[in-house]
Amino acid sequence: MAADTVEARSQDSVVDRSESRFASLTPKRLLVYALLTVGVVVPVFPFALMVSMSFKPRSEMYEPALLPSHVTFEHYLFLLENVPIVRQLFNSVLVTSAVVTSVVVTSCLVAYSLAKLDWFGRRFTYNFILATMMIPGVLLLIPQFIVIVWLGWVDTYQAMIVPFAISSFGIFLLTQFFKQFPDSLIDAARMDGCSELDVVFRIVLPNSLPAIATVALFTFMNRWNEMLWDLIVIKEETMYTLPVSITLFAKTGLYGDSTGALMAGATLLALPTIALFLLLRRYFIQGVTMSGLKS
Repeated sequence: MAADTVEARSQDSVVDRSESRFASLTPKRLLVYALLTVGVVVPVFPFALMVSMSFKPRSEMYEPALLPSHVTFEHYLFLLENVPIVRQLFNSVLVTSAVVTSVVVTSCLVAYSLAKLDWFGRRFTYNFILATMMIPGVLLLIPQFIVIVWLGWVDTYQAMIVPFAISSFGIFLLTQFFKQFPDSLIDAARMDGCSELDVVFRIVLPNSLPAIATVALFTFMNRWNEMLWDLIVIKEETMYTLPVSITLFAKTGLYGDSTGALMAGATLLALPTIALFLLLRRYFIQGVTMSGLKS
């Protein structure tokens, strides 16, 4: 009897909660939900269409149906047979990984010194770094290219890595985060005999994963999708990154009607960013929430 009573009460509570939820659906709230649904569907639809077209047969490429009648990999095979897509994908992974690693390491070290160490010129250096964030990147293309030519780095990985190895945004974001880090933990580590590098790598960084993941994700997206700079400093097709290859593939028209192959290449370009965001979304949300609260 007692068990039946408990079960009945639980069912009644479930019914009451369901009724209260439906009762709270006012016209204003329904309108908000509808707008939010549209806001989600509109950005996702072009991506879904791109993925669908990459698996559609040529005969169905321009039909209004979103889903193909049958899945085909002919466009991906076309890329493998006509474009050094594997080498270009390797170039993108290598360059982006090197840039992300360099930005994370340099940003952590510089941000820690700006946030927690007292040295002459610290405020001036911080303001100078902030000022560099206001300079449009396009203005630096010609001076940077002249330096690359002078160093003999045209058609090399160094040309694609070194100009992006340090990020003013990464330094700014981590500086704001490290300012909120408790000084008591750092002082306790120093009293235990830790050097400043030990404090950084053993105390600060393990407790700053959300902010570091945010910097890594932003850096990955910016470098992975970079096309203009790579197009300027790279001439050999085997040294192209994936964005450059897809751009030229679309512009040259050497392969006739290659819409399906273009959609396949764009899908390959988009998937790593989406996968990384889904992997780091928890840290990303925490990092954006917790950073930038103090000046």
